[in-house]
Amino acid sequence: MASGMDRRAFLPGGLKAERVEVVDHRVLIHTRPVGGAAACPGCGEISRRVHSHYQRRLADLPAHGRQVSIVLSARRFRCRSISCRTRIFADRLTPAIAQAYGRRTGRLQDLVRHLGVALGGRPAQALAARLLQPVSKDTFLRSVRTAMRPPVSGPRVIGIDVSTQ
Repeated sequence: MASGMDRRAFLPGGLKAERVEVVDHRVLIHTRPVGGAAACPGCGEISRRVHSHYQRRLADLPAHGRQVSIVLSARRFRCRSISCRTRIFADRLTPAIAQAYGRRTGRLQDLVRHLGVALGGRPAQALAARLLQPVSKDTFLRSVRTAMRPPVSGPRVIGIDVSTQ
């Protein structure tokens, strides 16, 4: 019996699953980014020279009554440009996968923000615990504050008022 479900829909876009394992009521999905190159944040030049690998763990939405963690094998690249001051840089993930330095996937972060807006701190914490997502009340409130914060931009026009008296 064939289903219309695509297995790639279980992961955020841009990741490829290497293996899946179940350890103590938790599902670990070992992944790696799709693509073999990345752009240097300093100069923008594309590099394919992998310097090293490191692992990142991201909490994801629960599945089948189990917590899900994505174990991401991220890469560090060498910048090829001689004039660039950035020698080594890491893979940049899309916001759909995770924010920079984030510990949750983008889709889980959206759920945390929506629960924080709808319920507030403690009620959202109680519901999240039942949904197998142990998130503190402070994290719910922090995610609401950062979502409501307008982007900071510099001044567009600076004027000098010179009055003669």
